[in-house]
Amino acid sequence: MNKLKLLHLNAGTNLGGTETMLLRFLDKVNKTCFQVSVGAFFNNGPLIYEVQKRGFEGVLFKIKNRWNPLEILSAFLKVYRFLKLNKIDIIHLYGFYTNLLGRIVARLAKTPIVITGLRMEKFGQNGFHSLLERMTSDWSDLYISVSGRGRELMLRKQWVVDEKVIVIHSGIDINWATGSTLETQYPRVGMIAAFNQFKAHEQIVLAAPRILKSYPDTKFILAGEGETKKRIIKLITSLGINANFDLLGDMQDVRQILSKLSVFVLASHTEGLPVSILEAMALGLPVVASKVGGIPELVEDGITGILIEPNHPEEFASAIIQLLSNSEKAKRMGELGRLRVRKEFALEKMTQKLEHCYFDLAMKKGLGK
Repeated sequence: MNKLKLLHLNAGTNLGGTETMLLRFLDKVNKTCFQVSVGAFFNNGPLIYEVQKRGFEGVLFKIKNRWNPLEILSAFLKVYRFLKLNKIDIIHLYGFYTNLLGRIVARLAKTPIVITGLRMEKFGQNGFHSLLERMTSDWSDLYISVSGRGRELMLRKQWVVDEKVIVIHSGIDINWATGSTLETQYPRVGMIAAFNQFKAHEQIVLAAPRILKSYPDTKFILAGEGETKKRIIKLITSLGINANFDLLGDMQDVRQILSKLSVFVLASHTEGLPVSILEAMALGLPVVASKVGGIPELVEDGITGILIEPNHPEEFASAIIQLLSNSEKAKRMGELGRLRVRKEFALEKMTQKLEHCYFDLAMKKGLGK
């Protein structure tokens, strides 16, 4: 079989969880079997640079205004030409916007389609999005969910048939945290996530005053960028706790942040299988997180961390105080989390499963001969 030619197509180039997993796949993919290109529409981050730095082709199908018909048509034609001229065997799509546009292009180009989808618990609440998904879902050859919960939601929403949906958990290089040690000198609570409506940073901000009553020296570290950041800053200011918060922006080497934390927190309303939690557990940090999406498949409640129902800042505060007041319990949870990640969520396992998916699809379609 000749090398299979893959195009991974994403909407933007910010380095969120999806993009981080894509880069880690590139770090481990079998280059003798696969020729991989990565494309994106919005030039708002370093993804293409990181792809090229690893020796892979990165291409920007530039769109400045995502709803501008002329720009969409131009990008549409660029993707179509790329598929045809480069003889792409399989296109792998990420996110609603890319899924919709990419499916139409790939359908016309007769390119098999793989979709990593349904990261959000609230999928289907937007009726227009649901309608478009239902209308075009049959065009896709394979759906990959990063969690069992995501797969259940796909099937329950009845927009894709059972045999087309598989689960591949995200993975992390088990050597990623080698040599890193936790360096906490005083209580530090951190959350690494894009600032958007789903990540619910306000829950941690609202929990902070209660935590500060017990541990007034606590520092809260929020790393990331996004559209809700200004609103979160205003909330912090209104509560008069600016001195206790550090907002760091995007950080590519998250180990630098994680190694200085006492507790890692993720307060999301919806999730897939968060990369940030994988990284925190790999470093031996206890986790306090929302009980949503695939998080319970990653964090064992009471064993490797504490799970909280979303939108309960007082419960987040109690859980964080519990871990700050019991360093032995926090350390034990962190160590058990580290072992769980090494055993169940190795990057090699994720990469091999993805490669097998591509091989299976190629055999069904008679590709790469």
